[in-house]
Amino acid sequence: MRARISELTELTDRDIALWRDLAARAVEPNVFFEPSFVLAARGGLGARGVGLLIVEDGDSWSACLPVYRAAHWRKLPVPVLATWRHKYAFLGTPLIEADGAEAALRLLVEHGRREATGLLALDWVGADGPVWSTLEDLLGRRGEGARFERMERAALVRRPEPTYLDEMRPHRRRELNRQARGLERELSGPLMLRERAEEPGAYDDFLRLEASGWKGRNGTALACDPGHASFFRTLCGGYARIGRLQLLDLSVDGRTVAMKCNLVAGGVVFCFKIAYDERYAAYSPGLQLERWTVDTFHARTEADAMDSCADPHNDMINRLWPDRRSIATLLLPAEGVFGWLSAHSAQAAAKVHSRARSA
Repeated sequence: MRARISELTELTDRDIALWRDLAARAVEPNVFFEPSFVLAARGGLGARGVGLLIVEDGDSWSACLPVYRAAHWRKLPVPVLATWRHKYAFLGTPLIEADGAEAALRLLVEHGRREATGLLALDWVGADGPVWSTLEDLLGRRGEGARFERMERAALVRRPEPTYLDEMRPHRRRELNRQARGLERELSGPLMLRERAEEPGAYDDFLRLEASGWKGRNGTALACDPGHASFFRTLCGGYARIGRLQLLDLSVDGRTVAMKCNLVAGGVVFCFKIAYDERYAAYSPGLQLERWTVDTFHARTEADAMDSCADPHNDMINRLWPDRRSIATLLLPAEGVFGWLSAHSAQAAAKVHSRARSA
């Protein structure tokens, strides 16, 4: 086995095929680090200086992680080699093959530390899966690394029966039902859920709907930047072609009130973007769609779990979805004296960050 870092722009067609194969064999799925997602982001968002940390074993890949170099990380004035996690990437778990995961992850980390100057920052790794467990086993033996943060966000784990919303407070359930009836009266028809993944025109419908609301006014909607809009269209088209796009449309008589884009990988549905028509905000159309999404997860997919990819402090989704998944960030010292000094800064920063989040 050997490791290398290659710029995204240097990857060959063979590299991309091996990357795609690794993603299909990974012990833990991460749709945000699949080639279809990363290369769409490179094209639409720009990815100057972004590389891929790769572990190869003969004619196949055993591990990979998108990375970048920076003179500092968050508020730490320390040079880093860090996970490339842009604004549309909500998970940083590296892709690690299921067979030989420990050896592959060990070499990935060791090479990353050799390539780093101060710290290797493994950002937003799923902390309740086999990759994190293996990582803790590897590093715990030597007492290395500083856990910078750990948080939980809403998720769904498949149950034998669709009892996911049974824990919702009765008054909240009544309120949602009342709002749904009000929306149907307002638009003179029943609410319907449509799957529009195979309609390329629906991608632009989503962009327009998102831009019509507060994100458009704040300049943060995808459509506000041509590159970001292009990224979204490319992403949707690519995942639709392989049958792993969900583009859900909640409507009344063809009039859309909310849309949601999800991506599927390795038995997990990753929620990506949601938008709703603010003219009907009094009826909570986004929340209505989230409730339908739960039903869709159970009845229309064979997925084992759904990751909300939401902010851990999103009260709306936290009240609606009963399960949680843990996310953590780990800082590791680079090899050498400067790495050792950087580790002390990282440990101090981790303590301060932990106190600030718990305050």
